Amino acid sequence: MYTIIKRRLLMHVSTTNHVPTSPWKNSRLLYALLAHLLSSLGDWLDFIALLTLFTYIWQAEPLLISMLPVAYAFPGILLSQIAGVWVDRWQPKRVLICTDALRSSCTLLLLFVPTPYLILSVLLLRSSIGTFHLPAQQSIIRRIVSENQLLEATALVGTLSQLTKIIGPMLGAFMLTLTSSYKLCLLLTTFCLAASALLLAFLPSDISHSDESNKKRATFRMDWTEGWHTILGNRMLITCLIFSFSVTTIIQIVDIQIGVLLREIKPLQQELPGWIISAIGLGAVCSTAFFSRIKQSISYFALLCAGALLTGLAVLFLGLLNATTPLFYFLLIGMLCGAGTGLSFVGVQFSIQKETPSGAIGRVYGIYHSILNFLLIAAPLTGGWLVKKHGVDHLFLACGFFATLLGVSGFFLRKRLVATKEHLIK
Repeated sequence: MYTIIKRRLLMHVSTTNHVPTSPWKNSRLLYALLAHLLSSLGDWLDFIALLTLFTYIWQAEPLLISMLPVAYAFPGILLSQIAGVWVDRWQPKRVLICTDALRSSCTLLLLFVPTPYLILSVLLLRSSIGTFHLPAQQSIIRRIVSENQLLEATALVGTLSQLTKIIGPMLGAFMLTLTSSYKLCLLLTTFCLAASALLLAFLPSDISHSDESNKKRATFRMDWTEGWHTILGNRMLITCLIFSFSVTTIIQIVDIQIGVLLREIKPLQQELPGWIISAIGLGAVCSTAFFSRIKQSISYFALLCAGALLTGLAVLFLGLLNATTPLFYFLLIGMLCGAGTGLSFVGVQFSIQKETPSGAIGRVYGIYHSILNFLLIAAPLTGGWLVKKHGVDHLFLACGFFATLLGVSGFFLRKRLVATKEHLIK
């Protein structure tokens, strides 16, 4: 059966240089996207299950509960750059299959772990394995689509990522309501990751590096240094990354504090954070889905500026809301924030794909991911300290103002910040 399916897939994509003009006709991309959907969905189901276990079943202390996101993100800070180097040395298809298979096994092991500290240890191990996933996934996307499909493929990845942020928590909450068993969510996560590995096995095995012999002769340090030189030596790429990290830092400072803000504005509407988070997800899905359909040329640095502007305005408006503000405005602002998030995602992801040589995708994404994970831990802690010192409403106003200013400044200074040649999404 495996041989028959694989032969049909190879016949469909052909071994010639012909590449379908539409990503929906690219079977290899569809397999990769479906695998990404299952993997991302499993991650969210997994987080909901463990959060329920720690919070409601074990009644863990707040400090212990706060260690959950740290266990997910901390290995990425330490290991993403190392993983990126090895992804560029190995076949990305094999890396993804092994990663999803091992993560599936670790998730199954979580069903039998009796204490919180052992669960955190298994999570650290699984997250360490998962650091190989993003560089390998982006490396595969670059190798299975043509240049004119990169925007649509990147936007589709972003759309699926945002969809799983909506569907995953909803599905997890539904399963917990229906069965009251967190173990069912973990079992479904195990299945999703295993199915993702199985789907990836049907991709053609010719997705490999054109400069594999050179990689074997290079030392690890030389490869790692070359990854940093790729970023620092490309004015457009380093500008986009710095811009993206600046916006991410501002947004992450206020992200976790949105519940505190809403608690002060409307203390009796405990469901409001859930509605706003859903609206943010919907806005992000709409904006990324739009770019999976667009055909004309667009500057991807302009997308980053637009994303910063929209997100900054949304955060600024949230800081101006009061107890008399109708629910509709909260949802509208959430969608505006989500649209900005989606634009920023497409802009930074596509700038990396477009500006990075094919053989260095893994290393560049590894560096990007390690810095991003550091911000995901450091920025919320900074936000908590700032709220305690200055108040949550002032924090939202200040962060919204700076993000908006960053977006507007980017538009006006675009010609000076990047090379004079216009970098376009085509």
